[in-house]
Amino acid sequence: MDGYWEWFRKDGTIMRSGHFKEDKQIGEWITYDKKGKVYKKTNFKS
Repeated sequence: MDGYWEWFRKDGTIMRSGHFKEDKQIGEWITYDKKGKVYKKTNFKS
Protein backbone atom coordinates (compact mmCIF):
# COMPACT_ATOMS: atom_id res chain seq x y z
CA MET A 1 0.00 0.00 0.00
CA ASP A 2 1.20 3.48 -0.86
CA GLY A 3 -0.36 6.90 -0.63
CA TYR A 4 -3.43 8.29 1.08
CA TRP A 5 -6.11 5.88 2.33
CA GLU A 6 -9.54 6.27 3.92
CA TRP A 7 -11.76 3.73 5.67
CA PHE A 8 -15.52 4.17 5.96
CA ARG A 9 -18.23 2.65 8.12
CA LYS A 10 -21.13 0.77 6.55
CA ASP A 11 -23.29 3.90 6.89
CA GLY A 12 -20.80 5.86 4.77
CA THR A 13 -19.19 8.00 7.49
CA ILE A 14 -15.43 8.20 7.51
CA MET A 15 -13.72 6.11 10.19
CA ARG A 16 -9.98 6.58 9.64
CA SER A 17 -7.58 8.26 7.23
CA GLY A 18 -3.85 8.47 6.71
CA HIS A 19 -0.88 7.69 4.52
CA PHE A 20 1.08 4.53 3.77
CA LYS A 21 4.57 4.23 2.35
CA GLU A 22 5.73 0.78 1.32
CA ASP A 23 2.97 -0.89 3.38
CA LYS A 24 3.77 1.06 6.57
CA GLN A 25 1.70 3.79 8.19
CA ILE A 26 3.47 7.15 8.10
CA GLY A 27 2.71 10.66 9.26
CA GLU A 28 -0.54 11.68 10.89
CA TRP A 29 -3.47 9.28 11.04
CA ILE A 30 -6.89 10.55 12.05
CA THR A 31 -9.65 8.49 13.67
CA TYR A 32 -13.19 9.89 13.45
CA ASP A 33 -16.22 9.39 15.67
CA LYS A 34 -19.56 8.07 14.36
CA LYS A 35 -20.58 11.58 13.32
CA GLY A 36 -17.43 12.12 11.26
CA LYS A 37 -15.71 14.46 13.73
CA VAL A 38 -12.05 14.04 14.66
CA TYR A 39 -11.76 11.71 17.64
CA LYS A 40 -8.02 11.02 17.79
CA LYS A 41 -4.79 11.86 15.93
CA THR A 42 -1.84 9.48 15.90
CA ASN A 43 1.61 10.18 14.42
CA PHE A 44 3.75 7.47 12.89
CA LYS A 45 7.43 7.90 12.09
CA SER A 46 8.38 7.52 8.44
